[in-house]
Amino acid sequence: MTSLEAAFQDLTAILTEMELEYAVGGSFASSTFGVPRSTLDVDLVVSLSPEEAYHLARLATPHLVCDPEEARAAVAANRSFNLLHMRHVYKFNIFPTTFFAHGEDEVRRRVMVEGTPLAGTAAVPMVSAEDILLAKLAWFRNGGETSERQWSDMTGIWRMQGAALDQAYLEAWAKAMGNQDLLGRLREEGEGA
Repeated sequence: MTSLEAAFQDLTAILTEMELEYAVGGSFASSTFGVPRSTLDVDLVVSLSPEEAYHLARLATPHLVCDPEEARAAVAANRSFNLLHMRHVYKFNIFPTTFFAHGEDEVRRRVMVEGTPLAGTAAVPMVSAEDILLAKLAWFRNGGETSERQWSDMTGIWRMQGAALDQAYLEAWAKAMGNQDLLGRLREEGEGA
């Protein structure tokens, strides 16, 4: 077992004990469905309340470190918080499902993926290709539409997944999130390759 697998297992054991539903997102998800790239941290979308965030941070010690009050305040303010795995030196970013408009769908529509660096041959719940595209569209827009890395992640997913993407789902959420124009641009670039 690698150090990343061990750190991820430490965290997911607590999430499972607390019966919190979660899915891996961020660069791990975009690399799974698109073009692989390295990343220094792991993003998870977790269905949890401010009180559950507080208890997660309390249960996380001694290997995973996070101030319980900061975790509670972050979720109450609809922000992410970090858990640092001190032994294996990894950072896990915990995003409440309320962070993005489609956050509940991110967890509800998760897919089980085997063979990731997070768990070897074991299956890991991952946000779907559509949901990571929607999250990255939002990050791209909120970041001033300048991140080449975010755009590259999205075009990689589009090119790798192609016709398998649920276009109606993407259209509905992109419209609801105010990113329909970016989705159109992504579609044009992805299909033009």
